Amino acid sequence: MFPNFKQLLSTLLCFGLFSYLNPLFASDHIDLYLKWYHQFQFAGYYTALEKGYYRELGLDVSIHESKNGIEGLHQHVSEKEARYGVGTNEVLLQWNAGTPIVVIAVIFQHSPTVLFTKKTHPDQSVHDLVGKKIMLSPHVYEILALLKKEKLDPSQFHQLQHSFRFLDLVEGKVDALDGYSTTQTYELEKKGFPLMVFSPRTSGIDFYGDNLFTSKLEIENNPSRVKKFREASLRGWDYAMKHKAEIVNLISEKYASSIPKEQLLFEAEQMEPLIQPSLVEMGYMYEGRWKHINEVYADFGMLPKNLDLSGFLYNASPKPNYDTIFSILILLLCIVLVAWMVQRYRWNKRYSETLKSEVLLRTGELKISNDALNSTNIVLESKLKELTEAQEKLLTREKLATIGNLTAGMAHELNTPLGAIVSSHGSISDFFHNQFQTILNFLYTCSNEDRERFYFLIRDFQNIQNVFYIGKKEKEFKKELEMEYAEIFQTYLKNDREEYLNLIIESSAFLLGDHLSYILESDRKKEILVMGSKVANVFRSCFIISIASEKSSHVVKSLKNYLISDDLTHSDQSKIDIVSEIETILTLYYYNINHRVNVQKHFLSHRKCKGNRDNLNLIWVNLLNNALYAISFEGIIEIYIEDEGPWIKVSFIDYGSGIPKNIQDRIFEPFFTTKSKGEGVGLGLDICRKVINKMNGKIEFESEVGKTKFTVYLLADE
Repeated sequence: MFPNFKQLLSTLLCFGLFSYLNPLFASDHIDLYLKWYHQFQFAGYYTALEKGYYRELGLDVSIHESKNGIEGLHQHVSEKEARYGVGTNEVLLQWNAGTPIVVIAVIFQHSPTVLFTKKTHPDQSVHDLVGKKIMLSPHVYEILALLKKEKLDPSQFHQLQHSFRFLDLVEGKVDALDGYSTTQTYELEKKGFPLMVFSPRTSGIDFYGDNLFTSKLEIENNPSRVKKFREASLRGWDYAMKHKAEIVNLISEKYASSIPKEQLLFEAEQMEPLIQPSLVEMGYMYEGRWKHINEVYADFGMLPKNLDLSGFLYNASPKPNYDTIFSILILLLCIVLVAWMVQRYRWNKRYSETLKSEVLLRTGELKISNDALNSTNIVLESKLKELTEAQEKLLTREKLATIGNLTAGMAHELNTPLGAIVSSHGSISDFFHNQFQTILNFLYTCSNEDRERFYFLIRDFQNIQNVFYIGKKEKEFKKELEMEYAEIFQTYLKNDREEYLNLIIESSAFLLGDHLSYILESDRKKEILVMGSKVANVFRSCFIISIASEKSSHVVKSLKNYLISDDLTHSDQSKIDIVSEIETILTLYYYNINHRVNVQKHFLSHRKCKGNRDNLNLIWVNLLNNALYAISFEGIIEIYIEDEGPWIKVSFIDYGSGIPKNIQDRIFEPFFTTKSKGEGVGLGLDICRKVINKMNGKIEFESEVGKTKFTVYLLADE
């Protein structure tokens, strides 16, 4: 096997060496077709031919000038291999039309196409040509794009067929014509003609100039020859631009003897800023510039927009072709694989008996282990179920414990308004049973004018609020009334002023202002005020009942919201209004925090989160309880609800003694507590963390002497 492999390797090396040396003994014939007559515009190709750059790479090149411009050039080049052409930007149109050609290099980085006209004044612009005679070459889209960019339409000119006789401009037969800045400028300046040149580049229309292209057949079938021809041609261009005078002599002697050397040299100098050999690598082309050219053509409806240029531009550095090497490596790999498989078969045969016995032994052991694991799994599932049930019971216990702690406070909060309702009901009942008939009798016996005074007094009683003045406040209020109504009292209340002051307050007659004198003018003013006090007391009792009922309803509603929830709120996906839930809990805790604790609420976010409402309420209860305990139920507690990115941040801040540093690492441990014996079992914060973790949230705290802050982060439901 090995001798045959050596013979194969020797044969491959011989073929490879023959392929490498082949260019030294044979030449490939290539035809290069120019787009115009011989001139310095094609100097690089003449240089590569005359300096032997083509020959060094095994290429035999023939250069053909054109008599008809680019007419039929692209189709001719695409039909056979070994054909190359020098074209314009129209190569893009031909390629899109289906001509199988590929651009392999760009020589002119900027197009020499310009618009010539006579210079008449310093501020001259292309707009001065409106209405004038103008000659444009076929397919001169750069100039048309210039006119369009300047918001000019070809219909605004007298357009003539191009004669390609540039003296027509000098002789006044035409007002403007297009041409090459590298050649026609020489002819016009030599005549002393005052020349004005408009370049499309000044309006952002920047086309490439001459480019080198070949057929798709040549690219696919002779990639090495394409690379060699391109390399030699660009080498020729590099030499030509560095030795202009030498190449001018060469062109004059062998290619274009009819063109004066002075004109050829002028053309060479004009080409320098268009080719930019000192700034840009010879032959460089950029896909973005071709996209720009595509956009200009698209504006004229000649190409679709955003044309995909795949296959149009030549890649000068393609990936190496490793097909042959890869094939050899695959063959070697197959041989090694076969040998390894044979050896593997021997190993398998040798150890098959041992493996069978081992498999039987291990199978028995695995069966025993599997049975044990199944038994353990059943036990673990049972324990997990028990733990889950225990946790649910703990949550329920915490909830019931909270209600137990709040029972006394809620009873007080309900007893107070209910007592006020009962008392007010008694006053109203007494009015209708004992006082109403007295008022009717009074109205029956008094004069019409006094009756009007009575109605005037009670007409706004429905707006009377529950206002009581006792002790010091009552004395102060009486002094204010005496000062406010001093003149009226002096006129009508010379005697028994204290008694009348009490009646004016009880009947709310002080609300009448200056109209109080209307009541006091009557001889029966005392009876009017007494009867008005009885009616005012009824309205005042109704107002007390309304306020007390509302307060009782609020307490009961808060308790209901905390205790009773629908099926959705028991799920982990219910929408939770955090502000509403904390307000409910604060209502339930009102008795515990009333007067002694100042709860400062800073609810800056009203976003909702998703989770289990009952479980989340346990967190707020625990944090509020801990804060109250920390300040010994007297002081300030701050509650913040804020937005922080995707989080809703809820903070409880107390200004108590703080958590000692030596136990801060343990506060989330189960059964750890800092409270006195009987006041807590240490499950609160442990349960809080578990609930928050289940909601994909987090809980943090920071504590120092005089301040502790617990912060809960919950993901907002967007």
